[in-house]
Parts: sequence; structure tokens; C-alpha cells
Amino acid sequence: MERKHVITKTLICSLIVIGSLQVQAQYVSDYKRTANMYFDKGDYYAAAQYYEKYLSVRQKKNNNTDLYKPYLVASASRVDKKDAADYEKVVSNLADSYRMYFDYVNAEKWYAAVVQFDQPSFPLSKYWYGVCLRANKKYADAETQFTSFLSSYAPNDTYKENATKELNNVKFIQQQLAANTYHGAAVRKLSSTINRGGATYAPVWMDDNSFVFTSSRPDSSVIQTAKNENPYYNNLYKATVADTGFANADKIEIAGDKNIQEGVATFSSDKSRVFFTRWTKKDGKNIGAIFTATRSGDSWANPQKLSAAINVEGFSSIQPFISADNKVLYFSSDRPGGAGGYDLWYAPMNADGKPDAAINMGTLVNTKGDDQAPYYHSPTHTFVFASNGRVGMGGFDLYKISGDITRWIGEPENMGYPINSTKDDIYFTTKGTRNLLSNAVFSSDRNSVCCLELYEAKKKNKFVSGKIVDCKTGEPLIGAKVNLIDTSKNQILTTSDINATGAYVFELEDFQSLKIVAEKANYGSHSLVLGDAEKVQADTLYNPDLCLLKDTVVPYTVGRPVVLQGIYYDFDKATLRPESYPVLDTLASVMKQYPAMAIQLGAHTDAKGSVDYNLKLSAARAKSCVDYLASVGIAPERLISKGFGKCCPIAPNEINGKDNPAGRQLNRRTEFTVIHY
Repeated sequence: MERKHVITKTLICSLIVIGSLQVQAQYVSDYKRTANMYFDKGDYYAAAQYYEKYLSVRQKKNNNTDLYKPYLVASASRVDKKDAADYEKVVSNLADSYRMYFDYVNAEKWYAAVVQFDQPSFPLSKYWYGVCLRANKKYADAETQFTSFLSSYAPNDTYKENATKELNNVKFIQQQLAANTYHGAAVRKLSSTINRGGATYAPVWMDDNSFVFTSSRPDSSVIQTAKNENPYYNNLYKATVADTGFANADKIEIAGDKNIQEGVATFSSDKSRVFFTRWTKKDGKNIGAIFTATRSGDSWANPQKLSAAINVEGFSSIQPFISADNKVLYFSSDRPGGAGGYDLWYAPMNADGKPDAAINMGTLVNTKGDDQAPYYHSPTHTFVFASNGRVGMGGFDLYKISGDITRWIGEPENMGYPINSTKDDIYFTTKGTRNLLSNAVFSSDRNSVCCLELYEAKKKNKFVSGKIVDCKTGEPLIGAKVNLIDTSKNQILTTSDINATGAYVFELEDFQSLKIVAEKANYGSHSLVLGDAEKVQADTLYNPDLCLLKDTVVPYTVGRPVVLQGIYYDFDKATLRPESYPVLDTLASVMKQYPAMAIQLGAHTDAKGSVDYNLKLSAARAKSCVDYLASVGIAPERLISKGFGKCCPIAPNEINGKDNPAGRQLNRRTEFTVIHY
């Protein structure tokens, strides 16, 4: 279900033409009275037209070229004062009217006049002026107005609370848009195949080649069969992936009353079941409920409304999302028991595939505002949602938090510019398996006067760069190698060979906790820890030159594997046998003599068994050795474990087609390689 004020914007856009024709078709002499009538009815577009006409006539009558100030005299009579008060009220209502149908440009112009009036009569004018300035991207001016409003506004009510939030927002916006801030993603609007009239939002990947979304694009069949019926109904659409983008966006037919709005879908992992929102208007309020339907061939069976565990009578439950393992259903609802507005909830799915009682996600995630559009990215264990109750860039912003429903890590983090804009950004999905912003799509009305549209975000890769030289000559060390190591996982990510320039460049999806280790035969190695690289606001880390010195006498040659004789494990297991401990104690003793010495410890198997089995077994055995070394005082960051499986034999496993036990024994080995001293 679309947000309330976005639906309002959509309806206003469709009514503007009708309203303008009515204004032209009628002749009204008492413009102010008519404007007030429309204002009281909530028809703000018509009200603004008549207030403008009234002020224009007043200007001509008073021969006054300045519409911003009423006619005042030093010794104002009671009539003059009433006339001035009427004028100020009209200007205030005009500013409010433009704001209420989201014409912030004209609203800003008239609020600039209202803030010059007697402030006790218009105590909220600076607040609304700041809102319009923020909407019109005049952030520094908006900051001034919000600051001024907070310094003079006494009541501790929602306006003061909202003004404080708005002030924090404009400060955050200015920080996000600062020229020296690195933005790690590129954003562009999807093609007209997807964004084609009406609102377009709530994207979801049904599978690798099927893209589903919600749209209120006009229904041609309704236009042809019933000219007086509203053709702008929200429905689900499915587009297929083509070489050039998306193609064939067709409506998904689900049985039911055609006058019911539906959208915001989520699919079970086997795509046999869909959960989606249907909503109707009751007593002027949109009431949404979550339904489910099962697939039968190419069609969907009659949908069933979920039980009262999800859909509480008289309240809305909307925007479902089913986890990849089909065990948790997330959704948004204004049902009782929340923090305020719409809250995020989740319901465990039972063995019958039905949701159990819903659980509120708590105040770590939920705010006093609206928290909506849940999405959980299983590969990175990241929960993404939209909120208008937090510090952000304006309207709904997208936020993320790591963890799962058993334990969230840290606080929700604003996803920042350009994912978020100063308007509404909501409904996130991604097809990426390693990175949240790989093949990501979300909804935004950043370039629209009324409606949400779909945008894609692509992660900008990052780079690590530097140079390897000889410490004495300063010349590039041709033939040196540079290892890029993920220190959080003790893994070598990639290796670069140094050419005549001495330079290396690594391209990564994202910065991690990294270490650069440079080495060359007959030279001592040198390492550089990159620190908290995740917080670096740049696309490239430029490192200082690393220089290497000629090798001094060391016990083992850097980069040359050394077999550890006498390392034994239980049969078919990774458990170290006690007779292996003295061998590892000796290695630990050497490492303690060389405090900067770091090693990769690897385990190999013979050729018996499958590739996957041997890789897992060897990795577990290597880790057992590393764990033991760590237990006797070797810092874990100096140790990297790696299982090689049955690759890299040093003796034949068979000779002339016959088993070679001696060769297999040699291949079942544990070895270490010095990375650097």
C-alpha cells in the first residue's frame, strides 16, 4: 500500500486539471469567501486560485505593487487593523494551501511574507517556511528558520519535536551533499518499460529473470469500457529481463474484485506462493490487509486473507516480506501495541506455512513516525526498511541494520545519498549475493511532482593502490609480490605481481579490515595495516611506498612451504592427536622469537574421496593447528589457515594404475608458509 501522502499527491495531480476548468468556468465576485470555503473543505488547489485572485484585486484597488505587506498607517483605525488582519490571514491561508498540495515553490514565496507578520498570530510560520525551504533544496536557509523557530516557540508539542528533527535533517543533508563526501553508489531511473505513468513502486525479484513491481498505471480496459471509472488502480506487474534491460511488463492477474487495489508482493523461495497487500477505502481511510495465494500453473488461485494474527480488524497490515528460508514474515501495521504510526512487525511461520502471532520489532527499529517496507537480505544478514521518524534527508529514507530477529547489531544506519534523497525513498530490493548494492532497485519520487518511480543503484568498486621499492635505492622492486589480506578472516584476498613501475592496484567491492604484505625473494617482507578502512570516504586508498630490505638470516624463507613432520589427526576427523603438540610447540617457539612473523598454515589430503569432502576436511585440520597455536600464545592475526584438499600432490597417489600408499602418505601433509617477518 502506498503511503497516505503520496496517494494524496497522486489524486491532487489528477484533480488539478478538473479544478482549473471549474475555476475558469465560474465567475465569483467574492474571491476571499469562495477561497475560504474551498480551504475549509480541503480543496487546497482551488483555494489557492481564489486567494490569488483576491490578492490581485486588492492590489489593484489599493494601487499597491507590494503584495507582501498589507496597507497600514501609523495611526491605524479599527477598520484598518481589521483589514490588515484579514490580509495577513489570507496570505497565511494561501501559503498553507500551496504547501498542502505540495507546491513548495509558491508556498515558500508566501511564507516569506507570513514570517514578517505578527508572530503571535502565526506561531508556526517559521516552521512551515523552513519545511518549504528544505523541500526546495535551500538547506542553509531552512536551517536558519528551524533554529529561529525553536528559539522562540515555547510549547513542548509535536511541532517543536518535528522542528528539532527537521533541523537535524537539514544538517544531515548538507553533510551528505558536501563536495568532499564520497558516495559509494550510482543511481539512475529505470526505463519507461517500468516507469510508465502513475505510481511505480515496491520492486521484488521473483527469480533471476522475472521482476515484479506495483504500479497505478492507467488500465486501458477500464478506459475503454467505463469512461467514468477511475482507471488508476494499483496492480502487480511482471517484467522479464532482456539483454537491453526490461521487457514485456504485463499485469499479474489474481482473482478478486477489480475495484480492489493490490500490490507490494513477496514470494516464497520456491515461487509457489505469493503474499501481497489489498486495500480499500472505508470512511475516507485506506484499510490494507495482507493476502496470500498459491500458484497453479501460470495462474494464481483465489487469494485468502491472512488470519487475525496478522490482520487486526479496523487497522491496516501492509507491505509483507517473506524471508529466504520461508520462516519469518515481516510486515508494517498501524495496529495497537506499536511505537506510533506504522510499526514494523514479524511473525514466525509455523509448519503449515501459516504465520503465528505477530511480534513488534521494538524501539530499536520502530519510531514515533511511520516505519515501513521491510526487506531482509540473507547473504549479508542486513535488514533494510524505510522510516520518516529518524534523522534523514527528508520524507521516507532507507535505513539498514545488521543481524537478525534474535539479535540486531548496533543502531539503524541511514543509507545516505544518493540512495536517499530529500523526498521519499522506500521499498528496497536487491539481487546481489555478496553486496547489498549489487543489482539493487528501490522506489523514489525524487524527480516527480506526484508519484513514486523505480530507480536502480549500482555499487561503485573501490581501489587500493601503492608502490613497492628497494629501501636503499628507492627503485621499484620488479618481481616483488603484494598480498592483500582480510585481517578479519585471516584470508589472502588476492595477490599482485610488481612490474617495472613498482605499483600495485587492487579493485574491491568494498573496503574491509585490510593488510598489505609485500615480499620478494632474498628480501625481508614488509606489511601495512590499512586501519578502519570501512570509514574511508573515498573510492581509492592511496598507500605510502613500502620499501623492502635485503634478507637477514631467518629460519625459513618467505613464500616457501615447509612440511611439518609428525602432525597426526584422528581417522577421518580434524581432531589433533596429542603427539602433534610438540611439533606445533616448536613452531610456536620460533614465532615468538620473531614477533612480526606471520604464516599461512595449510593441510592437504590424498586423492581418495570427493573434492568437496577433502576441501572441508583439510580446511578443518588446518584450522585445528591454527587454533592450537593461538592457544599457546600466538596472536590470531599472525595466523592464516587454508585447506587445499587433494590438490597439489608432491608424490603420485597411484603408479601404473595401482594404489601407491607411500605416495598418498606424503600427500597427506600439513605445512606452513612464512608470509612475512
